[in-house]
Amino acid sequence: MQKTGRLILVATPIGNMADLSFRALETLCSVDLIAAEDTRHSGKLLKEYNIQTKMISLHKFNEAERRQTLLQLLSEGKQIALISDAGTPGICDPGADIIRACIAEEIDISIVPGANAAVSALAVSGLSDKPFTFLGFFPKKSPQAVLDEISASIYTTVFYEAPHRIKKTLQLFSASLPSRQLVLVRELTKYYEEVLRGTADSLLAHLPAEVKGELVLIVQGAGEAPPEIDREAALSLVNAFLKRGYKHSEAVRLAAKELGIKKNALYHLTLDQGLSNEENPVSE
Repeated sequence: MQKTGRLILVATPIGNMADLSFRALETLCSVDLIAAEDTRHSGKLLKEYNIQTKMISLHKFNEAERRQTLLQLLSEGKQIALISDAGTPGICDPGADIIRACIAEEIDISIVPGANAAVSALAVSGLSDKPFTFLGFFPKKSPQAVLDEISASIYTTVFYEAPHRIKKTLQLFSASLPSRQLVLVRELTKYYEEVLRGTADSLLAHLPAEVKGELVLIVQGAGEAPPEIDREAALSLVNAFLKRGYKHSEAVRLAAKELGIKKNALYHLTLDQGLSNEENPVSE
């Protein structure tokens, strides 16, 4: 039988429902079936946009069971949209199994691109101009091995972390990489969106007793670590520019130029030392 069906990967919002693209909306309305990670969760999105398409669940506990059902429908010519609870399906979400099965069966696969938490967080981190490594969720087992790899890596490292584990993970970074600059992105695109920058200790000091929301942690590469500089002289010069009325970023730029050092290295050093004339400089 000629295989005319198609599996369409559809990216959905990672928080703000208004981020659903026109093409994604059109696709979800026109396909024969939507395979969703959690039909109850995705049902809220479908209700918001009055999408009437039938859904079927596809999560990590039933992927093997659902595979043959979906492959049969696709072989009959059905158009099936694959969505996860948030973001791009198949990226640290269910879907990789059915995608590989479709490739093996030579069934067409296409994508309607959109939001992805890891890439979006990387973009706002200020570390997106370097090669990066995405690790998915930070490992619960043998975390020290991963920390050792990160310590030696010149690449920016990006990974997800659960809110109930983030403090323990930051404590591990504090012990192994105390001076490495981190960016913690919380609740991206949502009402309580927050971007925190600093060392592990400074982030721990800022976090509330109970952390909530979706989290992405970005770690600066070893090649970008602050160079050996005269810290006291550098901080003194930045402070002198601040007293002359310059804004924090401008004071850092001028001091770095005069000292012949990297601006980013000095900027992070001043934040780590709490040297700024801006309110709450760690959070954006």
